[in-house]
Amino acid sequence: MLKKILISGLVVLSMSSAINASDYDLKTNMYKLNDGLTAVQLGMLTNNPKATLAAVKEFKKEIDELLGDKENIKNLLPEKLKYKASMATNAATSIDKYINEIESACSDKSLKKIERENRTQKAFLNIQHQCFRCHNMVRDWE
Repeated sequence: MLKKILISGLVVLSMSSAINASDYDLKTNMYKLNDGLTAVQLGMLTNNPKATLAAVKEFKKEIDELLGDKENIKNLLPEKLKYKASMATNAATSIDKYINEIESACSDKSLKKIERENRTQKAFLNIQHQCFRCHNMVRDWE
């Protein structure tokens, strides 16, 4: 039952991403990325490596699409913050690295289960750190 819910959620998330792919709106994109990160977390919390890998693959695609292009990010930021666009692309590069770590750990059958879980969780926390770091540096708090 839980697998069906996870798969359904991933399908809906994928469809909603495809429908809105032409809309480049910063707030909408942050919601998409949040949904993707939540799907990764759900796969990990339910000890479902297949769901984790499927979610992380979709999340990587969205990260690269939404944050990988400095010019797209620059166009979304207010004039006085445009110079910070490279921070988002740098965060995307770091997130890709941590996604690769999750994929590697989930796929490595030579690791003990607890070691796989520890590695994926550490990489997940590093992804969250990159998200918060970028938000803290790019947002206009004044």
